[in-house]
Order: sequence, then structure tokens, then C-alpha cells
Amino acid sequence: MAKIMNNKSWDDLAADYDKSVEDNQSPLVINYLKEEIEILKNLCEKHSRLNKNFSVIDMGAGTGRVVFALDEKLRDDSIDFLGIENSDLMLKYANQKNKLRSGFSKTSFLKHDLTDTNLSQNFDLKNANVVMCTYNTLGVVPSDKRQSFIDNMKIIAGKNGMVILTMFNGDDFGFVAPKMYHSMIPMIKKIDDDSFDEENRVFHNSLGFRSQWFTKNEINSLLDSTLDPLPINVIIGDTPKTFGNVFVHNVA
Repeated sequence: MAKIMNNKSWDDLAADYDKSVEDNQSPLVINYLKEEIEILKNLCEKHSRLNKNFSVIDMGAGTGRVVFALDEKLRDDSIDFLGIENSDLMLKYANQKNKLRSGFSKTSFLKHDLTDTNLSQNFDLKNANVVMCTYNTLGVVPSDKRQSFIDNMKIIAGKNGMVILTMFNGDDFGFVAPKMYHSMIPMIKKIDDDSFDEENRVFHNSLGFRSQWFTKNEINSLLDSTLDPLPINVIIGDTPKTFGNVFVHNVA
């Protein structure tokens, strides 16, 4: 039976999360994150030209990487930045980092189960929000709760809102996954001989870490979207390779 990532799993990973993500010194991860944030910034800027006084909400915010970066890059007083997370330790580190920031006061964090069917009751649904989930976080959501997760994103985005998913490139799992996870050893701790399940596009290890990867068609089906994703390209040698994609769904 496949193991499921739960709150304790993320609490156990929290102390080393930043070492594998925003503080990672691997050129691959550095360039991936830079490209991802640039795309997200551009999408938020485009949204802000048509909407004011909305929130940018990161579902599964971890220690706050995305909301902090977008707050600093957008510098827009009409936008609130909100990170939603269910791991107590991730929230602890996010709030500690938030206290150390100077000049930025519109970022906050809340603890919620992201798959709770009543989640939307905790948000102001009058605004056209931007609701995102980044860095393949959807891949650690249990399969029977993924649609609830997506539905929550759409409801919280509200009318004329935007839903954004950034996902690792499941259409090229065999090439991309080993390079990504070998760069993330501080957090995942271990790569086993059978960690890369190419047939099912799953990375897993004997310590309990598990992440599903998806094809472009699978994500567009979950989102009920026909928009082509925006590629997150990283230069390998002299060749740009698509390591991830940013999927967008505009809520009618």
C-alpha cells in the first residue's frame, strides 16, 4: 500500500525544507525557482491591472517562500499575501521568517486543512483572488482528496479570480525527476534503488516521502482548463529543458 504524506511527515521535513528549496545552492534549483517566481509575478501583475484589493493565497505555503518573494517583487499595497499551511512546524518557521522581514507587512499565515470541504468559509469570497499551489505540492495530496483541493482553490479564487498550479514536468519524469530529487537530498534524506517509478510517475523512498507527478493533460483535466501551461525552463549544458509547468485557470 502506498504511503501517504501527512502533517507529521511535513513536520519531520520542516527543519530541512529551506535547505532543499529556497536556500538550495544547486544551480538547477536556483534557476528553476527564479523562473517559477518570475512567471508567477507576471501573472499577478496582469491580474492586478484588472482587479484591485485582492489576495494572493498560497495553498501549502511551507515556510513562505512564494508569498514572501511575490510581496517583495510586486510592492502593491492593494494586494494581501496569505500562506495557508497545515504543518505546525512549517508555520512556525514561516512566522519566524516573517517577523525578521522589514518593510513588508501584508503577509500572514493561517493553519487549515487544504482539502477540507468547508475551507472556503474562512475566506472573503467577494474579491477576485489569485490562489496558487506551487512546487508540485499537489503531488503530495492524497489521490482521493485532490479534486477537493482543486475545488477549494476555485471557490476561494472567486468570480474572475485565477487559479495557478506549478508542477514538475511529468511528461519527462525519467529525465527530470532524478535531477530534481538528487538536488533535494537535505530534505528527502534518501534515494532508494526503486525510488523512481517511471510507469506511474511517482517518486518515493523508504522513509515515507512520496510525490506524484502529472502529465499536462492530467492537470488540465483536473483544472477543467484548455489553456497551454507556461514552461519553467532550465538550461542543462547549452540546452533549455522544461523542468516544470505553470498551469492557469481563470474562474468565470
